[in-house]
Amino acid sequence: MSIHKYPSKKAKNGYLYFVKIYMVKDSQRADHIKRGFRTRKEAKDYEARLIYLKASGKLEEFIKPTHKTYNEIFEKWYQAYQDTVEPTTASRTLDMFRLHILPVMGDLPISKISPLDCQNFITDKAKTFKNIKQIKSYTGKVFDFAIKMKLLKHNPMAEIIMPKRKKTRIENYWTVQELQEFLAIVLQEEPYKHYALFRLLAYSGLRKGELYALKWADIDFQTETLSVDKSLGRLDGQAIEKGTKNDFSVRKIKLDSETISILQEWKSISQKEKAQLTVAPLSIEQDFLFTYCTRSGSIEPLHADYINNVLSRIIRKHGLKKISPHGFRHTHATLMIEIGVDPVNTAKRLGHASSQMTLDTYSHSTTTGEDRSVKQFADYLKAK
Repeated sequence: MSIHKYPSKKAKNGYLYFVKIYMVKDSQRADHIKRGFRTRKEAKDYEARLIYLKASGKLEEFIKPTHKTYNEIFEKWYQAYQDTVEPTTASRTLDMFRLHILPVMGDLPISKISPLDCQNFITDKAKTFKNIKQIKSYTGKVFDFAIKMKLLKHNPMAEIIMPKRKKTRIENYWTVQELQEFLAIVLQEEPYKHYALFRLLAYSGLRKGELYALKWADIDFQTETLSVDKSLGRLDGQAIEKGTKNDFSVRKIKLDSETISILQEWKSISQKEKAQLTVAPLSIEQDFLFTYCTRSGSIEPLHADYINNVLSRIIRKHGLKKISPHGFRHTHATLMIEIGVDPVNTAKRLGHASSQMTLDTYSHSTTTGEDRSVKQFADYLKAK
């Protein structure tokens, strides 16, 4: 090793220092040079570090960057990652990388990806991708994995500035009147299955996956209760049962008597419909509340986009305010809060970890709620 001085306009005294280490690779000289030290002492300190690394057998690892691509490291990371999550979660993550991250990062040598590359990537993605924090997080996980594998020294994604998106508030819920109008349309124009489905969704606050996973054994018609302990997802096009979103999501909720009657009516109708089909009598799919018949004549749980497609069609046809299937859960929570139901009970009903989570997620001002609040305040002062 040696230390040398060289002229530089960047230095106040006109000189900077570099450290040179003599190495051999494949029987050829492959010297390592590190430039830019302002003083001889800085260069000496770096030289001392190299001497220590050489003595401990880690010198080559330190100065030789990996030439593996981002995609190669991703494959190693994903192999370990997929065993730590639900199969459906792993599948969604793979799709996100395949569609949004690997087309940009995949072929680049991971050691050559700079913070500026990452900044440009995130800034560009933020223009079209809603959950940009998720993109940043998962892109960074591969860099973190490379660091753990001693292939990188730092994560370039950790140094970027997140672009600020202009928030456009979309009210993904209906008022009482809007919900009643929708249900009246469904009852009058749609198959009874759709009425039972949307009625249960609106009056229970279930997540879509929880609704899809429901079986008749989950409903106690005597006590008018519904047990929620699973969800239904898709993996490679096949429906698979999985656990609920979290431990708090396992719950038993009460249903109103009218919804129970509607479900009893739907059970009777569905049993008659299935009796006319050529289906194996012990097929487990027959236990699901809501199913559909395939072209081959088999009965399957609803596919992922079933509710979305039906809901969108009805909304377009009648010019209703647009909401997503999750909007029924949002509507349920909003109306529960609006009529003054205890937030703790609302949280338990929704499967939230705390009432604060419920309030943070679904508590917002509505016209009806504001009118009631103003009247209550005025009445209180008048009484004094």
